[in-house]
Amino acid sequence: MKFTGSGVIDRIIVNGLTNLFYGEAGVGKTNLLLTIARNLCKEVYPCIYVNTEDILYYDIVSRNLDEFSNVFFVDIMDYDEFYKYVLEKLMYIPYKVLFIDSVNALFRLVVYKESSIINYGLLLGLIVKKNIDTNSYLFASAQVRSAIDESVEYTASGMSILEYWFANIFKIDRDENGRFIECVKPFSGVRVYFEITSDGIVWIS
Repeated sequence: MKFTGSGVIDRIIVNGLTNLFYGEAGVGKTNLLLTIARNLCKEVYPCIYVNTEDILYYDIVSRNLDEFSNVFFVDIMDYDEFYKYVLEKLMYIPYKVLFIDSVNALFRLVVYKESSIINYGLLLGLIVKKNIDTNSYLFASAQVRSAIDESVEYTASGMSILEYWFANIFKIDRDENGRFIECVKPFSGVRVYFEITSDGIVWIS
């Protein structure tokens, strides 16, 4: 089954239903999720793509409508709305693949509120349980802050919760050779490099 198009990454994904990709803004997380949606949802559907940030995906999807015909896109920009959507709608939709881009964007806006961590953990638990119970795939992105000191590696908001619920976790970053993806859970130590084109992700190693 084709997910990202990278044999190295796909062999990891096939062994876990829940997959998280984290990295700084602009590193390629949305492009990667859309590449997976384009490849996977031709064969496995229906698919739901929940967008919680900007609408950058509009341009790619509008130019390739036929390739995303099995994907239902939802824009949610408020944490309470997201919480309500999960409890009242998502739990009852018989999807086969779920994308959340990004899974921690709205949480970062309410992290200061009392019980926010408990609610966030509960929400993720419900989503993951549904995916496991229905043998469906979950692909999510998580954003981290831009590093101002290269010696400091930032982690995503709510990362301890994300680490608990996601079977596979991939770091997307840049080095002197370009953009790369590296699996950090389970740890692989292998960096797979890619470029972003108008047609999406192109693997170069």
